[in-house]
Amino acid sequence: MKRYLFVPVILAVLCVVAVTAWITLGTSAVSKEPTRQVVDATGTEVTIPVHPKRVVILNTVNLDMYYAVGGQVVGKPKSSYYTKELMAATKDVPSVGTIHSPNVEAIIGLHPDLVIGLNVPFNTNLRGMLAQADIPLYINDLNSYDDVVATLHFFGELTGKTAVADATAKAAEANYNKLVDTAKTKQGPRALIIFGAPGSFSMATSSAFSGNLLTLLGGHNIADFDSRLEGDYVPLSMEYVIKTDPEVIFFISMTPKSDSVDVFKRDMLESSAWAEVSAVKSQRIYYLSGGLFAANPGTRISEALTIMYDDLYGKEAAHDKP
Repeated sequence: MKRYLFVPVILAVLCVVAVTAWITLGTSAVSKEPTRQVVDATGTEVTIPVHPKRVVILNTVNLDMYYAVGGQVVGKPKSSYYTKELMAATKDVPSVGTIHSPNVEAIIGLHPDLVIGLNVPFNTNLRGMLAQADIPLYINDLNSYDDVVATLHFFGELTGKTAVADATAKAAEANYNKLVDTAKTKQGPRALIIFGAPGSFSMATSSAFSGNLLTLLGGHNIADFDSRLEGDYVPLSMEYVIKTDPEVIFFISMTPKSDSVDVFKRDMLESSAWAEVSAVKSQRIYYLSGGLFAANPGTRISEALTIMYDDLYGKEAAHDKP
């Protein structure tokens, strides 16, 4: 009979253990990092940590700006557009795939408390899979100069280094204000921004990053003259170019300045189709680096503004060198 006396005791012990475990789990849940609600570029309300500790970033521009305001990450994108400084700062950080092909398993395996991506389908499509792992995804827009300033301030809040973010943003704003104010005193030329390769050229509108800079600096983008043309880039039509007659032509190349860019300029100068275009007759054809102009360059935006301003207003080809 005595052995049956142990049963209530064992049950009591098990109950205590179970209650203790429940209390432990409850305490853990309560002690999680504080969160905040933000609305990202897709209009989605996202709950994120106030100061995330394990961040994964899916594109180099967001990564560049996050590090510029004192942040660090546990996962980064694979890309050929790293500056030497950013490459050195993140040399030990594992890659989670390219912006166009992020590795979801690698991302989840890093146990991030926040993933930051760009407003492109390759990133936005990750939301459901990351949500299943209880990982918030914040999608950021980087289409304009204003987006750079807003992003720097937001990242400063995340890192808790708002003073650093303010100083970085003010430096960009100072150069921007100087160039934009000076441009207002000048007559901006008609301009064409070409992007692509022979046989598949497009014109950048003011919705594209390079077109946005052109508008800010007082240039008149011929791609915006026809309101029926919509999107960041629209097909290039020689009939349309001849009709609108740009005085300046910018050519965005995704590769560093090379003989191929010189060949493009030479072919344009020798082409009968382009012969009567004002920019060709005056040889005002300028190379723009894809790393600075194909997409938002983040903290290097002051450099991009200066290059385009100089080519528009008097320091022709000042930066058009290998």
